[in-house]
Amino acid sequence: MATVLLDAGVIPMQESETELVLEAPGGLVRVRAACRNGKAERIFVQNLPSFAAQLDAPLEVDGLGMLTVDTAYGGDSFVIVDAAALGFALAPEEAHDLAKLGVRITDAANAGLGFHHPENPDWRHISFCLFAGPLEQTPDGLRTRAAVAIKPGKIDRSPTGTALCARMAVLHARGRMRVGDRLTATSLIGSSFEGRILGAAQVGGTPAIKPEISGRGWITGVHQHMLDPDDPWPEGYRLADTWGAR
Repeated sequence: MATVLLDAGVIPMQESETELVLEAPGGLVRVRAACRNGKAERIFVQNLPSFAAQLDAPLEVDGLGMLTVDTAYGGDSFVIVDAAALGFALAPEEAHDLAKLGVRITDAANAGLGFHHPENPDWRHISFCLFAGPLEQTPDGLRTRAAVAIKPGKIDRSPTGTALCARMAVLHARGRMRVGDRLTATSLIGSSFEGRILGAAQVGGTPAIKPEISGRGWITGVHQHMLDPDDPWPEGYRLADTWGAR
């Protein structure tokens, strides 16, 4: 959204950096855009405070046996598994198997672990499974590969910003990351997000981090939507999920 607003000239662009605030259903989103030659080259977003929930939790998954997993919140709730321990290199050809297995692990985590949000008692579920790759130390910070399985059974094309924040929270809780440290995650298709810990926080008494994530987007088209006065469904329609989950 920030890229569209800036690249299309909807709001004035200031080089080398433009700051703006977007209003979203979850609240205000503070954005910092690195701009050059009339293009938004990278977007930095401050995410919600993120926290580790359960570390090294035992989880029984049918067909896999007992796994050791983490759960965390990065704007959404995740069960985090060690991809290498399950035999995955997080390569593109593994996408189908990761998607199927990720849904099974998420279902098992909801049944066996659940989730508790300190400030939102209605949040009792785990949404996604993050297959976390090994960490590599570089001069610019930590790097990793990542794949997030989304119901009903697909892999996110991006490294998933909320997953990156959740993993940074886990690494911070373990002492592997500190304020100011960076973690870059790369997806199965090679896209990457960079995360940075801006500071410490609290969520209902639970230690948390203030995360920032950055990435890039591109305008892919201009679309015109039309409403015919004879259309019997001018506001669309609602049905239960028709994607054919399983």
